[in-house]
Amino acid sequence: MKVSIRDVPWWLALSAPVLLVNVVAATDPLNGWEIALGVGVAGITVALRRTWPLVATVVALAAWAGALIPRPDSGVIAALAFTPMLIATSYNAGFRVRRHRDALVRLALATGVVSLLVLVLAHDVGAWLVTLIGALLFALIPWLLGRHHQKYRALVRAGWERAEQLERQQQIVGEQARLQERTRIASDMHDLLGHQLSLVALRIGALEVAPSLDAGHREAAGQARASVTDAAERLREVVEVLRDDSGPVTGESVAELVEQARAAGMAVALAETGEVVQSMRARAVCRIVQEALTNAAKHAPGAAVTVEVRHTADESEVSVANPLTGDREPVSSGGYGLVALAERVRLAGGTFQAGPERGRFLLSARIPQVAQAIEASESAARLARAEGQVRSSRNIAVAAAAASAVVLGLLTAGITAFDTITSVLPPAAYDRMQVGQSRSSIEHLLPARTRIDDPPDADPPRPPGASCAYYSTHHDPFDERSGDLYRLCFRQDVLVGKDYLRR
Repeated sequence: MKVSIRDVPWWLALSAPVLLVNVVAATDPLNGWEIALGVGVAGITVALRRTWPLVATVVALAAWAGALIPRPDSGVIAALAFTPMLIATSYNAGFRVRRHRDALVRLALATGVVSLLVLVLAHDVGAWLVTLIGALLFALIPWLLGRHHQKYRALVRAGWERAEQLERQQQIVGEQARLQERTRIASDMHDLLGHQLSLVALRIGALEVAPSLDAGHREAAGQARASVTDAAERLREVVEVLRDDSGPVTGESVAELVEQARAAGMAVALAETGEVVQSMRARAVCRIVQEALTNAAKHAPGAAVTVEVRHTADESEVSVANPLTGDREPVSSGGYGLVALAERVRLAGGTFQAGPERGRFLLSARIPQVAQAIEASESAARLARAEGQVRSSRNIAVAAAAASAVVLGLLTAGITAFDTITSVLPPAAYDRMQVGQSRSSIEHLLPARTRIDDPPDADPPRPPGASCAYYSTHHDPFDERSGDLYRLCFRQDVLVGKDYLRR
């Protein structure tokens, strides 16, 4: 856990609502120790937001719900001090956490524990309901928005990687075009100049044996013929160099490549099955094996290398594996060798993979006998997956917001109905109660719960020294009279007042 100077503005921003909440909650302000605790909690969440973002969210949720415990009715205003903190930490966790499913399960468990503590310590169903509403609105929704931002960033990153991959492919295509042109020029040189030089040598040879020339001229003609022949040989060597468009392949078969590697001191095991047909496919297989053996010799010297080649009538499969050594993954110099191989195999309609797998570096390829349609590149597939994830995260966020609104509406209606129905004092029972009766004599007429615990704003004066309880008058929570209350006031367990309060 690292804290830097850049965290100070975040700490001040999250502490400001805690310091300013008393301006709003003037009727029930926060105590000094509550303000100090809130500022400390803001510092804790800022310190944890990078390394343990989920823990920071749980801390902020606990602080938000804790403000409801000492003041169940007016705690909503006090909880506003921690609302920006809860929203910020939830958004940050959604953006930073990678395993969202596990994190959401842990957050749901933490929400259940916190809401249960609020219900037990505050003794108020309303505070419990507010805790659930806060968890949905200020924790879940920002979390999903942060997750959507994370997926959007991944999409942007995948897009740039796709563009970079396309640039590399364009460079490879340009290089291939240049090599093809070089090969064409080599063919023209061989066909035209080689033929002309052969004719020139033939004519000079005829002069060399001509009887009309003296010995000096015949000797000069012989030297000229030797020079032309030597020039033709040099031309043939240059043409061979120009025609080699894939780098020197040091053997004509996989077996020869393996034997040369063994002669150089490498431990190579070869398993080749099927009939080898001399074709461009066989040349590509040799090129793959050569590149893999070169990488193994360079990045894993002394390690055992396994080469497996299988030829069928339809395709050739090749895989070369060697144990991983050191802290870095082996790659060819600059990474261009593997990129060129991947492009060569892709253009042939095959598949190519290279990378670490189960403690070893594996290079594998499949090359069809007949070129197939070129499939989408890996970067294009990654870009498509990132786009799908962004759409999925957006849809999840919208669906969660809509579902939260529906759930909150149903939950609020359910709690209201439960609170109303379970606290109804039947009118007949109310009429039977007489001032002066003891509580024990009318206890059987009272419902199990009261409607509210604190007096309403328009509560008339209560009898001196009396404590009052409030009960519902109707079972229908949606009736226009559902807000009406029966008030029973007791002093020393004696009924001293009964009132019907209309809202």
